Amino acid sequence: MFSEEMFLNRVMLDNPWWQTGDISNDYRSVTPRLFLDSFYKYLSMDGLRRAVLLMGPRRVGKTWLLQHAIGRLLSEKVSPRHVIFLPIDVPVYHGCGLEELVYAASRVSGVNPKTEKMFVFFDEIQYKKDWEVSLKTLTDTYPNIRFVASGSAASVLAKGARESGAGRFTDLKLSPLSFYEYLNMKGEDERIFESMESTNRLFLDYVNFGGYPELVSNIAVRDNPRQFIQRDIVDKVLLRDLPSLYHIDDVRDLQAFFSYIAFHSGTVQSYEGLSQGVGLSKHVVSNLLQYLEDAFLITRLNRVDINALSLKRATQFKIYLTNPSLRAAMFQEVRSVDDQYFGSVIETAVATQFGIGEDMGQLRYANWRVGKQQGEVDFVKIDPGLQRPVSALEVKWSDGPFDHPAELKEAVAFAKMNNLTRLMVTSRSQKGTKFVDNVELKFIPTACFAYDTGKAQLVK
Repeated sequence: MFSEEMFLNRVMLDNPWWQTGDISNDYRSVTPRLFLDSFYKYLSMDGLRRAVLLMGPRRVGKTWLLQHAIGRLLSEKVSPRHVIFLPIDVPVYHGCGLEELVYAASRVSGVNPKTEKMFVFFDEIQYKKDWEVSLKTLTDTYPNIRFVASGSAASVLAKGARESGAGRFTDLKLSPLSFYEYLNMKGEDERIFESMESTNRLFLDYVNFGGYPELVSNIAVRDNPRQFIQRDIVDKVLLRDLPSLYHIDDVRDLQAFFSYIAFHSGTVQSYEGLSQGVGLSKHVVSNLLQYLEDAFLITRLNRVDINALSLKRATQFKIYLTNPSLRAAMFQEVRSVDDQYFGSVIETAVATQFGIGEDMGQLRYANWRVGKQQGEVDFVKIDPGLQRPVSALEVKWSDGPFDHPAELKEAVAFAKMNNLTRLMVTSRSQKGTKFVDNVELKFIPTACFAYDTGKAQLVK
């Protein structure tokens, strides 16, 4: 369908360093994501007979990360023609299998893949049928090549990695920007210490624009974030990615359901309640939730009771957008820290700081009703081995609980029931320690907690 000349031109376009010796200035001029150091060590690790699989939502910078990794390889004197980048969703490449692509691109670069050390990057690999089998075969067949692949469909990628890539793939997840990384990318990370007023203004900015690197670095995109997020993220995921991966014929239910979920991010939901709220069967609701999780658009927290025991039937759960700026762009920006809507997105913004990796998987929320007593705790971290809570967090956008800590009696009751001596509580601006019934309440401004949590994710 496509001529050899078209293939040649496209490969040269995708690998400009073969001629210039460096990645394009479009990538070089952008501040790298801080995850680059952690990611790069898997590329430079000698003797690692595994492909690296990078997963994450659309537009969180996976391609940028691959390009910056290539830039670092080149700066460390790897020969430019020994590095191949292949975006799988490019039409010219559709008729070729992965091995055929590697051979064809190698012929263009003039490097022998059987005998020479190379680095091969596949971007958006989930669009190649049976990619997991092909990638495993390539990894086994070409020990001199370090294969790296990216993708944005969780279940497709993870399922393939488990079933065909066992022992051959290293899975890494790239989350939306944390507050810490957002400030770093803007060059304003030191301003977090100036005053709570300036810190909260920066946090407001993050809530509206913070999760996507392009909203930080591209002025044209930032001037119209709603169009960028709706067209390049929501529409592509809901209208193209999920329908093609799961053979969805009618996307209207998916679109309406996601809008409903986005507006209610951070609230307690149930299959029954969602079914009634959107007018779909519980079976359809269950499927749609899974699709949206697979696309990294949402994440769910399961419920525990006051004893921190998981319920046998998970009929209730909290749903969060993986990025607070999704909600701002889809509905309306939050105008100020005093805006009536700001408090409703704070919990989603805090949840974002835990990322989409292991830490988020250890989180629950607590909700209980025992006789006349009832209560809720926003976040409970569970030890995966002991299945017992190791910490608890209440998210507040108010300084009222700092002045009146007895208001937190429900959370204190949960802490005492589970032998937790400390309870973390976020505030609008207050920092300090109070005690209620021998439980330490450690108050920290929400923006500072977000900053510290996002930073901690990067140093693991």
